[in-house]
Amino acid sequence: MSNPSKSHTHSPRLLRYVVAVIAAAAPVAVGALASIAASPPSRGAAAGAALFGLAAIACELKPVPLGEQGSRYVSLSFVFLLAAQLVFGWEYAVLAAMTAAAVVGLSDRAPLVRWAFNSAMYALAVMASAVPGIALGIEGSGIHSDRLTLLAFSGGALYVIANVVLVSGAVALATGHSLRSIVEDNVRHSGPAFLIMACMAGLAASLWKVDPQLEVLLAGPLFALALYQRYAYRTVLATRDAETDALTGLGNHRSFQTDLREALALAASTGTPVSLCMIDLDDFKGINDRFGHPAGDQVLARVAGLVREQFPVEAAYRIGGEEFAVVLEGRTELEAYAAIERLHHLLWQTAFPHGEPVTVSAGIATFPDHGADRDALLRVCDGALYWAKNHGKNRSCVYTPSVVRIFSPEELAATAERNARLRAAEGLIRVVDAKDTYAGAHSQSVSRLAEGIARSLELEEEVVEQVRLAGLLHDLGKIAIPDAILQKPSRLDPDELRTMREHADLGYRLLEGLGVSPVDRWIRHHHEWWDGSGYPLGLAGEEIPLGSRIILVADAFDAMTSDRVYRAAGSADAAVAELRRRCWTQFDARVVSALERYLASPECHLAPALQVAGSATARWCS
Repeated sequence: MSNPSKSHTHSPRLLRYVVAVIAAAAPVAVGALASIAASPPSRGAAAGAALFGLAAIACELKPVPLGEQGSRYVSLSFVFLLAAQLVFGWEYAVLAAMTAAAVVGLSDRAPLVRWAFNSAMYALAVMASAVPGIALGIEGSGIHSDRLTLLAFSGGALYVIANVVLVSGAVALATGHSLRSIVEDNVRHSGPAFLIMACMAGLAASLWKVDPQLEVLLAGPLFALALYQRYAYRTVLATRDAETDALTGLGNHRSFQTDLREALALAASTGTPVSLCMIDLDDFKGINDRFGHPAGDQVLARVAGLVREQFPVEAAYRIGGEEFAVVLEGRTELEAYAAIERLHHLLWQTAFPHGEPVTVSAGIATFPDHGADRDALLRVCDGALYWAKNHGKNRSCVYTPSVVRIFSPEELAATAERNARLRAAEGLIRVVDAKDTYAGAHSQSVSRLAEGIARSLELEEEVVEQVRLAGLLHDLGKIAIPDAILQKPSRLDPDELRTMREHADLGYRLLEGLGVSPVDRWIRHHHEWWDGSGYPLGLAGEEIPLGSRIILVADAFDAMTSDRVYRAAGSADAAVAELRRRCWTQFDARVVSALERYLASPECHLAPALQVAGSATARWCS
């Protein structure tokens, strides 16, 4: 049975139900007392009934757990209550049952209504177990051994039916779930245990009739069984905790390695495929840095929930900080890819606590096509994930030798160092945004716009990613510009203007040696104008790198639609009109047209935080 609710607040329907059960049990209790008073038991019978009652109380105080979560328990008191009913009569069993329930209620300091209901429920269940004996006229001490088996199973069945139905009725009223589903759930989980206990109850009654001292032969093993079950339960919990990630409830790295090895061994013997999916949250460090680790934990838990929706829970794992894995037995890489794409769709539709969308990158590889053993499969799958992360993120990559390159440890170390430096540069960008006169994350906005323009121009995926990175880092050089110049609320004088214009060269020099070409070059020239009047070198027309021209348009659009300390934001429509007016003088008209296509595309979404009075068309582009 499930644990009762801890709540002390009950609905009127539930209270009426409880009162009805107590009222039904009241004449049973009174009848039991009257029957015993009318025909007092012998000293031996009284002692025996008391002994069975004490055993029932002891079992009720220490129920045996059935479920891994500790939400289901079964009490061995059923054995002694049914045996007492078979040996001494229903009157003694009813009193023992009510006493046991009352003692437990007082011990747990349960509300009066709860332990009164439990006492009444037990009384009715025990009374139900006596119906076959009463109907056949063979109850109490008059039962012969040859009838015990029949009465033990028939009476036990009626006891279980009454117990389950009465408890399920209360649970259904308390939770709003259907009575039928709760009854079926309890019978499915507790039925086998009650069947075994019915056998034990018949055995207990038989041993008492032969010689009461023989009862020790059953009581000892019965309590040993209860202790063993508790030990086994704790062992299961310890094993589960050792193999489960505490935050997400998914399998951890240890269970992932074990299950993957077993899945591959089975696949090798049966000739079936196994697809491995490695899933990594994009820019998760930024979520922790900007919103705090509690928000990051909420994001991880929400993503894990979506993974559980899409994949069997036993096939999903959290194997690192923001990295998940899925082992799909009997699934090809195409089936795995389709499942991961559905996960991408779920993520896009999900609102996260920190108020921003969350995306993932995934690598997919299949045994035995892509890797002949576990290490090879992990290596190529990790390579596919690395490709997805470095080609725009928010995408899935199925391993293909002609596309995905597997790096040597030295190359991986060099790449890790490069990425660490880039992350440091991205951290500096947040400082720049905080120092500058924009209200909001200007660099992130320019990065999204630049990426959208690049996609509208149908550039290659690698170039799109480079444009995105350049847009993010375009103002890196401003870290060295004095705050007095960055935050000046009026027009800059000539000396200040010369200092400000140094930021493009400064950003270029800060990125030198990181191996990010042509990103560093694009940043150096992102203030060059089409007519040659820009800086730092006065390049004109096609001499200006395309990446620089894209950043210039994205930067200008975001600047015109963002609040500054010296002016309010303008509308998106007005900004686009101004960009058009300056085509072929400041801007490349083809890039401006690409921006317009992107702003009108489904991939570009309105952002309420960017909308201002008179600018209902301001957009946030993802």
